[in-house]
Amino acid sequence: MQVNLLKNIITSLIGSSGNKIVDLLYGKKNVNEFLIAKSLKLTINQTRNILYRLADEGLVSFVRKKDRKKGGWYTYYWTLNTGKGLSKFGLILSKEIENLKNQGDTKKTKRFYYSKNCNLEFTEEVALVNHYSCPECGEVLELKDSGAEVADLEKKIAKLESVLKDVSLEINVIAVKETKIRERRAKADAKKKALERLNRRKEKQRLEKKLQIVKKVKSKKKDKHKTKGNKKKKGRR
Repeated sequence: MQVNLLKNIITSLIGSSGNKIVDLLYGKKNVNEFLIAKSLKLTINQTRNILYRLADEGLVSFVRKKDRKKGGWYTYYWTLNTGKGLSKFGLILSKEIENLKNQGDTKKTKRFYYSKNCNLEFTEEVALVNHYSCPECGEVLELKDSGAEVADLEKKIAKLESVLKDVSLEINVIAVKETKIRERRAKADAKKKALERLNRRKEKQRLEKKLQIVKKVKSKKKDKHKTKGNKKKKGRR
């Protein structure tokens, strides 16, 4: 489901090559751009231009690394942003649904006239200005029954709402996965920091113990030195 939805949105932006890009990037991370260019049978610059367009829309992201084998030039590695792609598709669907609903409301609440000869449709205001005659052929305009159009719009709305529901479910699945990943990372980071604090504490204790030993040794040497000094003084007397 995710793959098909992503192909729909990316293909709508860049054309048929969108299908191959999704196939190459889906479920992977940091795919070498030269591999993408080879699969698309395009130059590296053409491939980058396509991917930059998708990056501008937030659908893909990249990291770049210096390639010593290519004289220190940067090579880009691309990753598909599945969640953002589906979210964008969801927004497009929502706008389309809203647009169709507005069209349906207009058809239900307003009257329209049409010319059979020219196959043109006019609002009541335009028909009135033209004295209910077609401005192209002069034929008398007829009142249009918009029932069939309203029914067709409602079918389209129902279909898009069904797709939007699927998109929302997929987005929720991704959100749950990403939340779990973040939680695992947070736990791992917390464990790492706790271990680092423990190691620092142990190191501090070790140094303090070492310092105490050094102090004891110095103290013993000092006491020994004092004892020798006292004995020498007594001998002189």
